[in-house]
Amino acid sequence: MARKLKYPIGIETFSDIIEGGYVYVDKTSYIPMLLDSGKQYFLSRPRRFGKSLFVSTLQAYFEGRRELFKGLDIDKEEDLDWTQRPVFKFSLNAVDAFSEESLTDYLNDSLLLYELKYGRESELKTLSQRFVYLLMRAYEETGRKAVVLIDEYDAPLLSTLDKMVLNNSYRNTLKAFFSVLKKSDELIHFAFITGISRFSHTSLFSGANHLNDISYDEDYAAICGITEEELHRYMSDAVLEYANKKKITSEEAFGILKENYDGYHFCAYSPDIYNPYSLLKAFFSKSVENFWFRTGTPSYLLEVMKRDNFFLPNLDCMESSQGGLSVKESYLNDPVALLFEAGYATIKSYDDEKMLYKLGLPNKEVSESFSCALLPIYSGYQARDCDDRFYKMRSAVIDGEAERFMELLKTFLEGNPYGNTEMTKRETYFKNNIFLIFKALGFRPRVEEQTCRARMDIMMETRRYVYIFELKTDGKVEEAAGQIEEKGYADPYRHTGKTLIKIAANYTSSLNNIDTWTIEREVPDM
Repeated sequence: MARKLKYPIGIETFSDIIEGGYVYVDKTSYIPMLLDSGKQYFLSRPRRFGKSLFVSTLQAYFEGRRELFKGLDIDKEEDLDWTQRPVFKFSLNAVDAFSEESLTDYLNDSLLLYELKYGRESELKTLSQRFVYLLMRAYEETGRKAVVLIDEYDAPLLSTLDKMVLNNSYRNTLKAFFSVLKKSDELIHFAFITGISRFSHTSLFSGANHLNDISYDEDYAAICGITEEELHRYMSDAVLEYANKKKITSEEAFGILKENYDGYHFCAYSPDIYNPYSLLKAFFSKSVENFWFRTGTPSYLLEVMKRDNFFLPNLDCMESSQGGLSVKESYLNDPVALLFEAGYATIKSYDDEKMLYKLGLPNKEVSESFSCALLPIYSGYQARDCDDRFYKMRSAVIDGEAERFMELLKTFLEGNPYGNTEMTKRETYFKNNIFLIFKALGFRPRVEEQTCRARMDIMMETRRYVYIFELKTDGKVEEAAGQIEEKGYADPYRHTGKTLIKIAANYTSSLNNIDTWTIEREVPDM
């Protein structure tokens, strides 16, 4: 009987993965690259993308645990220094963001553990003073400079974005503590700091001019996550297991996984990166679901998008400069930068001449589940209240029952909370809701689709039908229907052999809903 593959879901300790015989994607070749290129580094990546595992890998290397690296890429490096060094590791995702004492208690407890090993000077009171003293004592005792590893530096800050007094307190505490990295540079052999965001690292790390930020560096684009080559090299057996369970070919399985979990790019010229957490969960459960998204969606991001009246169809056609994606504090009010840092948007392309990034949603998992997360913000319904309504609407769309779908849609839109905003915002809210509903139903609506003569409001395709929507606001439904014909919106789809369903609808501000619509069906010639 073949040995069952083991997937390290929730395991972020390098030694546990290696000694436990879990599936491991070898990232050890990045360690010599880091050692040859600098001394203190910063890396940002979305949550659950392997940052903590890489930090643990660095810890094992600097602790001289060479036996763990046998057979891995780093083991082929003949001149690599395996000297054991004192390692100071801090994982700030362990901080409970409930009170000001949570952060200081964690740092105090962490320092106490190292003070048991290297000693403590009782006259030193502040956390930063104690940290400096520990670095000095470690050097005096071992004759070697220390390694400092800080994982998820921004976890306490991101978890308190809605509690600004506590957030500012955390920020001041961290700034004082992290100042040690620059002030005690002569005592530090190597430092590596990770986080989700880049927005605070400049101010927290004393200007951060001593840190080499590799977040957008092409050489380190795949330091976290899984590339196509790595998926085939390390996980082909896992893909085969999945394919056999689903009774499909390996090629079909690779295609399904790519559609759902691939598509991340962390620099201008990045290879395609798969979400590692979702891949492992898919292999373990032998099913494709929105695993990563379930692990947490920042409410702050959703509220910023609602506050700014963000036009949701633009999620796949955003633009930004590199400066717009990083470092400035106004980042907290910028939905595009927030989406990118959190992993809900990714770089699609880069214009060298304009120095401009094109950004969009990375894959099907994010596209569908992000729509479901946003829908309660815009519609007024809780997600659990949507399931039955969505099932009925999806069935109606698939079966071509356009009249039934429109009745269900009108009923659903009665819960919209946007009646008290000005007209332009109500229009955007209305279109955002339509877009989100179609996305949440699992379809791929195309908004403002360009034809040779105009832009149609929404086009959506199923296996048997092409839906064309023209929406008016406080207008006449006859005008919307006439526009569909006059502008030739259906012309590009007559060759598909599918039934065309042309829906003209009018939204009225007095009702905050659709009041009238017309439906015309065009059956293809057989």
